Amino acid sequence: MPLGKSPIFESGLYDSDLVLVEFGNLIQQFPLGSRWLNLELGIVAYEQALTVRTQQAMPVEWATTTMNLATAYLNRIRGDRAENLEQAIAAYQSSLEVFKPELLPDDCRKTAQSLGNLYSDQQRWQEAISVYEKALQASEILYQSANLLDGKAAELAETADLPRRAAYALARSGNLQTAAEVLEQGRARGLSETLERDRADLANLEKSAPALYNQYLDITTQLRNLEAQQRAHATSATSAEEQNQLRQSLTPAAHRTAAIHLRQSLTTVIEQIRQIEGYADFLDQPNFNHIRAALQPDRSLVYLVTTPAGSLALILTPDQITDLWLDDLTESSLMEILQAWFNAYERSQSDRQSWYDAIAHGTQQLWQPLMAPLIAQLQALNFTQATLIPTGYLSFLPLHAAWTEDPSTPSGKRYALDDIHFTYAPNARSLTAAQKIRDRIVGESLLAIDNPRNDLPNSSREIAAATASFTQPQVLPQEHATVDAVLAALPHASHLHLSCHGTADFNTPLNSGLLMADGLLTLRNLLDLKLTEGPSGGIRLAILSACETGLPGLKLADEAISLPTGLLQAGVAGVVASLWSVSDLSTMMLLVRFYDYWREDKLEPAIALRQAQQWLRDTTNREKTACFQTFLPQPAGLRMSHATADHLFKQKSLRHPDAQDFAHPFHWAAFSYTGI
Repeated sequence: MPLGKSPIFESGLYDSDLVLVEFGNLIQQFPLGSRWLNLELGIVAYEQALTVRTQQAMPVEWATTTMNLATAYLNRIRGDRAENLEQAIAAYQSSLEVFKPELLPDDCRKTAQSLGNLYSDQQRWQEAISVYEKALQASEILYQSANLLDGKAAELAETADLPRRAAYALARSGNLQTAAEVLEQGRARGLSETLERDRADLANLEKSAPALYNQYLDITTQLRNLEAQQRAHATSATSAEEQNQLRQSLTPAAHRTAAIHLRQSLTTVIEQIRQIEGYADFLDQPNFNHIRAALQPDRSLVYLVTTPAGSLALILTPDQITDLWLDDLTESSLMEILQAWFNAYERSQSDRQSWYDAIAHGTQQLWQPLMAPLIAQLQALNFTQATLIPTGYLSFLPLHAAWTEDPSTPSGKRYALDDIHFTYAPNARSLTAAQKIRDRIVGESLLAIDNPRNDLPNSSREIAAATASFTQPQVLPQEHATVDAVLAALPHASHLHLSCHGTADFNTPLNSGLLMADGLLTLRNLLDLKLTEGPSGGIRLAILSACETGLPGLKLADEAISLPTGLLQAGVAGVVASLWSVSDLSTMMLLVRFYDYWREDKLEPAIALRQAQQWLRDTTNREKTACFQTFLPQPAGLRMSHATADHLFKQKSLRHPDAQDFAHPFHWAAFSYTGI
């Protein structure tokens, strides 16, 4: 008996279009039998509902039911697959006749994104682009309508991988410049907006329209204060219902009203500022001019994107954009690498060898499908340096440590950083802001945090190496390194070194932080800082010698919410941070050698870090002992004696002079350089 004539629909029990639709929804959420039967029942329910819900009489209900019908056809098991997909496409297209971005943005975003993904799966790139553009337009309307930080975060979560999928389709169609713009707009958006809002060049505005200038400063100051209050109340709620309840309970009605008023006032002021000559694009979304401003002649800027269809590297230089297609690295294969990676990391305290093996295997898996072709392309373009902007979950992995076997090297492996000097950035706009800070800082002051919990035996030697070459060092040792003391000292320093414990909170990254003597110095604390307004005008370099200081949050991977990003937002030009729990001894040796390359040999900080990593990896224990006799200062500033150096190594079981005890990437690959 055909399903369309089933007694369930002829009995008169389901004679309401609303009940039919609810039935179609329910049987997909709560299956009655086999999956194929549930889908067939759902299709029949939706199609019969559409005989009542017409586009003319009930346009919104009609479009909603049509969208549900499209999803059912998309997942349908019975029948010809190609025909089912065409049915799904037709239904999605029909629903978009009603779901316009400016009228029903939420429904438009969901429908257009689903249709765009379906087109992309069929490699129908031009058709995908047209609907992705609608989805992006709807997403922007929804984002701008959110007045509070939690609301904006919720909208970004709903948008998810839309910018990446749209950029991939654009690049496949040859529109590389727009693809780069879409990636920039979708990457670390909160960071970009804060940098643009709080550090805009308003010198000409102050002269030509002082009243408007003062109004803008007053509104943005109030917004910053309100955002700080919102961050202070951030929690780890998971479900949408919990988040909504917490928004209502933790953000008083008065604050919500104030936020709405301030956002409206800011919109009005921005529109007025844009009427003034030279400010037409003021606080607009990033465009290619913003990306171009970050490009440097001696290095390329590389956006890395992974999708279900494969990966893409967009390589930007001042002269050209090159697309590199990496079809062997798909979203599913990346997730397999990450799952094995984090499963081993979770057990690393009890099974260290499995974690070592996972690092070695995971970084090897990144070589052939991703880093080898990227390196070859960069070398073909005659570049030896590149700044990576890894999107999505790529930012959880040390891409610079991807490797292949090479018997000619001391370690028997050739790593990505041996061929190209890689640094990282959350987006292009952050690089431009970092360049301005770097160029204006001339101070020689260093704030050093030394072992707040008094349980890192090699911290004092690391701090001695850090402070030795600075004319104005300030050390906060052990119990003196409190959260308040560090926050008070930060604005007066031009450089920062923290030797302590760190922790990453994947679910609530604002709670990630550095452990001080009396508590956690959190990302939330750092975001409230305005270091560029302090006596030093910002910090040239922050070295986070601690565990997990470079890990971002999981929920909004493309927002790159992490300690390095927070420091860039606060007013730091460059950050050295780690991706996992590191060793006290090998970290001390790495960073002591880093200071030697940076401060004594006058190398750029990012280059000094790379060379220190290679040195730690490739030298023998004998060579390390000899080297430390030369340059490692005692805490009091004296050079380490031969006996002291020898004792240090023997203490840590480094008793084989010709061995390379720190060759494994566990010891050196966790650290990377973000910024300038």
